[in-house]
Amino acid sequence: MSSVVQATLGDAFAGLHPKVRWRFGLSSGDGVAQLGVGVMDEMTHSALVPPPVLWLGGRRGLFPAGKAVDVPFTIANYAYVDAIGRETLAFVRRFAFVGKPQGMNSVMVTPARTPNPDFALDYLGYRSDMIVHTRCSVDADGGLVLESDAPRVLGVKIPQLASALTTAREWWDEDEERHRIQIDVTSPVLGTLFHYHGWFTAEEHPCAVADIPEYAVPSKLVERE
Repeated sequence: MSSVVQATLGDAFAGLHPKVRWRFGLSSGDGVAQLGVGVMDEMTHSALVPPPVLWLGGRRGLFPAGKAVDVPFTIANYAYVDAIGRETLAFVRRFAFVGKPQGMNSVMVTPARTPNPDFALDYLGYRSDMIVHTRCSVDADGGLVLESDAPRVLGVKIPQLASALTTAREWWDEDEERHRIQIDVTSPVLGTLFHYHGWFTAEEHPCAVADIPEYAVPSKLVERE
């Protein structure tokens, strides 16, 4: 079975750098997980983000709400088929902020109801509170670019003018021989709301479906697409 990103990119998937292709080629039929460790060089957010939003986002695993430099973090990826038959790639991230570790969980899903989709679905948070349509592309360096549109929060779509759009890029650093990532969340009105960038290394480990930890699967299955 094709991975979520491979299904979304189609023939363009071959244009990814081999190390990025390995990362996002992980599918439910592989019987492995990817475990990575690294450092976020910078994690910051705008002073315009209301404190209650930061508190809620951090508490529900929607996004890291801290602000710091040189934050150690881990990332684990697991692939499985969810209870309604969709290919799924889970991302489990843990950030070691001093005195207040935080997590961010998400699952990327191949839509079940859209023939030959040109997007993936991202369900964010421990309970999949937020849903975004994410389009994938390949940049000139063989990196993967993920662009997410206005989210639906608890089933309600937020107008783009009042919402935030996310652009993420992951690529392979040939000089340092490690993966790099940058994420920017921007508002058409307020500008950059969140910015993260850092690096990590990752290894593959055997992992049967029965071995996927419970915390890697959202505590609430959401069928909305």
